Amino acid sequence: MSAKPRIERAALEVFVRDGVDAATTRAIAAEAGVSEGALYRHYKGKDELAVSLFMTTHRRLSSLIAESAGQAVGIKAKAAAIVAAYCQVADEDWLTFSFHLTQVHRFIPHYQEDGRDPVSVTEALIKQAMITAELPPADPRVLAAMAIGVITQTAQNKAYGRLGDDPLSAHAGLMTAGVQAVLFAR
Repeated sequence: MSAKPRIERAALEVFVRDGVDAATTRAIAAEAGVSEGALYRHYKGKDELAVSLFMTTHRRLSSLIAESAGQAVGIKAKAAAIVAAYCQVADEDWLTFSFHLTQVHRFIPHYQEDGRDPVSVTEALIKQAMITAELPPADPRVLAAMAIGVITQTAQNKAYGRLGDDPLSAHAGLMTAGVQAVLFAR
């Protein structure tokens, strides 16, 4: 494995373990088994590295939601697709997903990309379901936040060790029912 993927994986380990603020380029380089200079050949510093790692996952999650939910027919199926997208990303690489989950508060205020974030994609799906009268009227911003919250709160409890070692997808059925309940609650 070349230096860049090792640096990125090591950074995830250090960021999740110590937090982005406490992490140092020295600690990341040591975890990766490379010199600090090798890290700086790929990134200007730990902040650029952290943003890059976050945004890679953020964009992938947004794309998966848009693609999966876009192919699903009906808002209930779209809700299941949103849950499935989160579960797919989480189950493929829990470390990367948990970094994204724990750092969303840090990066989202600065890196929303013209509606290409998971909540905005979900909000657009909800708006469309309201336009077609599949969902009763409500504030789509609140519904999107609540729907994503069902998933992220479950994932957060997994990160805290409260759900055992099961993959996030082991809870997909219940999360989907929760998201669907949120969407239709009035």
